[in-house]
Amino acid sequence: MRYFVVLARHRHFGRAAAELNIAQPGLSQQIKVLEQKLKASLLNRGPQGVTLTPAGRALLEGAEPLLTAADELGERVRAVAEGTHGKLRLAYSRSGADDLITAVIRRFRKDHEDVRVSVTTGMSSWCLRLLRDGDLDAAFVRGVISEPGITSVVVAEAEAAVVLPADHPLATRDRLTRRDLRDLPVVLWPREAGPTLYKELVADVWPDGPPRLVSEEPDFEQVVASVAEGTGISVMDLGRARKLRPPEVAVRRFVEDEPAGPPRYAVSFVHRTDDPNPVLARFAAYVAQPDGSCGAARLTPKPLGQSTGSAQAGRAGTASGSSAAYEYVGGSPAHERATRGMTFFRHHWSATGPCGTPPDARG
Repeated sequence: MRYFVVLARHRHFGRAAAELNIAQPGLSQQIKVLEQKLKASLLNRGPQGVTLTPAGRALLEGAEPLLTAADELGERVRAVAEGTHGKLRLAYSRSGADDLITAVIRRFRKDHEDVRVSVTTGMSSWCLRLLRDGDLDAAFVRGVISEPGITSVVVAEAEAAVVLPADHPLATRDRLTRRDLRDLPVVLWPREAGPTLYKELVADVWPDGPPRLVSEEPDFEQVVASVAEGTGISVMDLGRARKLRPPEVAVRRFVEDEPAGPPRYAVSFVHRTDDPNPVLARFAAYVAQPDGSCGAARLTPKPLGQSTGSAQAGRAGTASGSSAAYEYVGGSPAHERATRGMTFFRHHWSATGPCGTPPDARG
């Protein structure tokens, strides 16, 4: 069909064969095969070239849009196979890493306009449940996730901080220790909402035994509201705490010189190991792509052994058991302010702002 359209445009076998890069006898044979298949004469052959028969004109009229559609379909099929066309369903748990995650998603959308990306947010346990059930392609969740069938890579490490009433005696200090929190009434979220983070955080902040839990709230917003009412103190990631802090609440960081360093927890990128979605494969590679500049949002894994400023970096890793620490390449000024206190990529930010900017001394 394509040979016929080229021949009809040139009305000359020699010129058509040259464009198609085939021998003239081969082109002639292909046209004869087409005529036999259609049981119709398509060309009038003469010494001055060829002209189209009525059947040939009818074929040309229908063949050109058909071939254009076939080319477009082929491009779309290749784009789907390469992950540049299709859809991607993402979710992330709300935390201090929100800004860096949404920056990566926005940049992926901008670079992949033919991919339809849908995004939702929820607690880590909810995100993981949707992922297991096949209702998500990937998620960013809190904690180091290790379970069969799930590929997990740590992409950021968030610093935890103390949230307490503004008039609490401890609020007069610039920094607090784990020992300061012993025997204080504590407000947390339900364990089942984020079991991995809950287990890591409780074991780290209260190593001598479980906290004196007086209230459980469904989300961070309600935890902060309960603290503002004087119910107790809480511990959550620094970035999230600063976002949610009302005037009645103070946020204080942990001291740096304790042997374990300030409490930290991982933010992991997870997806089903056997998911064949090419768009997911492209997004996973995109998340891991180093950019090398402070202005582009990228999440980039790197081997352990280089300092990230975190005494607990060795806990971060993948579901396969290999350890990793990670770096972050920053984003907008607003994003940079919101993500202070997190250990990210390429610049080893720990208790400093992006690109070396020192954070506020107090929450």
